[in-house]
Amino acid sequence: MNFNKLLWSDVERTPQFTSKIELLNVKYDEDYEEIMDYFRAIVKSGEISERVFDLTSIIIQKLPSNYNAYFIRRKCLKQMNLDLSKEMEFINEVTISNQKVYQIWEHRRQVIEQLNNCKGEIEFLHKIFDEDNKNYHGWSYRVWLCEKFNLYAEELIDVQYYLDEDIGNNSAWNYRYFLLSKIPFDFNTELEYIKNAIRIKDENEASWNYLRGWFKTFKFKNDQENPYKTFIQYNLKDFNLIEFLNEIQYNNRFALSLRIQCLLQDGKYQDAISICEVLQNVDSIRIKYWQYLKTQINGLIQ
Repeated sequence: MNFNKLLWSDVERTPQFTSKIELLNVKYDEDYEEIMDYFRAIVKSGEISERVFDLTSIIIQKLPSNYNAYFIRRKCLKQMNLDLSKEMEFINEVTISNQKVYQIWEHRRQVIEQLNNCKGEIEFLHKIFDEDNKNYHGWSYRVWLCEKFNLYAEELIDVQYYLDEDIGNNSAWNYRYFLLSKIPFDFNTELEYIKNAIRIKDENEASWNYLRGWFKTFKFKNDQENPYKTFIQYNLKDFNLIEFLNEIQYNNRFALSLRIQCLLQDGKYQDAISICEVLQNVDSIRIKYWQYLKTQINGLIQ
């Protein structure tokens, strides 16, 4: 869409404020500067019209992170009762070209909320994740869609595709955790699924974090409970994980770390200290942490 200056002949341009002392003088493109002058004028006047709506299109195409342009655009959509289905076509076009821009995802969410219909949204996200399967904004938006339209059961099936494609996709593991925290499921079945995922790639931190996330960790006196937990975690002592951990190579830092938790809950503090000492060599980049944990455990013995 091209800017038609004749449509704005009745509007006095409002230039950007600049102080007398300019530490950084930004040199804008002349066309962009002119467009923004008119935009500032209509923000000041409060005008809502077709030309204002078209102006927001031009601004968003030039600078897709301009939050004010989206705000004014939504006012036009609402007050002029414009076709939201056509707006989704515009949003799709801008999103595909600017997948990491937060403002377009927020605009998308608000328009879908007005439509109260998510038809085609999951399919659109497939296109986004085909290019970047860890797109943070896409996954955050997907969480919102799931909660808004109660998509939990079908999404649990769909997310499997991303884990089959990349077992190390931390975003997909997080999403699976979110889904299962909202619906009934058989944990023993899920536990076997996690074990098999780890067997495929035992150095994959994402699957180990997912496994640990289901269990309550040992609490030292100075530990604080996580106030954000909204569901009950399982007790390690209720599930025999030692046999599984024995399958994993002994120098695997994730397996050793989880073994410490098992030993602490069984009161085997000296054995836990021994593993802390092993981890100081196996996982030397975190040597200070393992030294600290060893000191914490020593405090339980003394």
